[in-house]
Amino acid sequence: MIPASVNEHFRKYRSRSWAGCYLFALVDGIQYGQHTGRQLEPLDDAAASLFAGTRDIALAHAGPWLVDPQKAGDRIADLGELELARPGVIWLITSEKLERQAARLRPHLNIETPERRSAMLRFWDPRVIHALNGIYLGQDRRALFRTVHEWQYLHNGQRHTINEHASAY
Repeated sequence: MIPASVNEHFRKYRSRSWAGCYLFALVDGIQYGQHTGRQLEPLDDAAASLFAGTRDIALAHAGPWLVDPQKAGDRIADLGELELARPGVIWLITSEKLERQAARLRPHLNIETPERRSAMLRFWDPRVIHALNGIYLGQDRRALFRTVHEWQYLHNGQRHTINEHASAY
């Protein structure tokens, strides 16, 4: 379920940092549904929609989900397989538990355009997060990236990492 390279990196990160860190998957609900023919659903301490509690709750099935793959077990499809097949998974290393981490990501779901309109920021898509890492250069614009310790994702077949010490490039 967790790609071997991600799992190995997480174990190394955990051993040199601290024991109280977690590995979650940020999953695109549309990609998951198209790949599996099923929708993600809330699971206590294992899967939470980032749209829960927002005005976009009706889009929960299609939007971003935070998943603890160890707790979800066989109740969800193989996320490593999904990651290889579609741009639908980003791995996160964090010190927060699932619901707290979801709460930290929710404020970044929408941005204000220069025309003062609200727009959804699809940061759960590896193609988008890769582009954002290249254009979000100022300290204030990097707030999204600081919501977790590390982001890992596949882009054009290569694994990339975003953290405070390394960018995705």
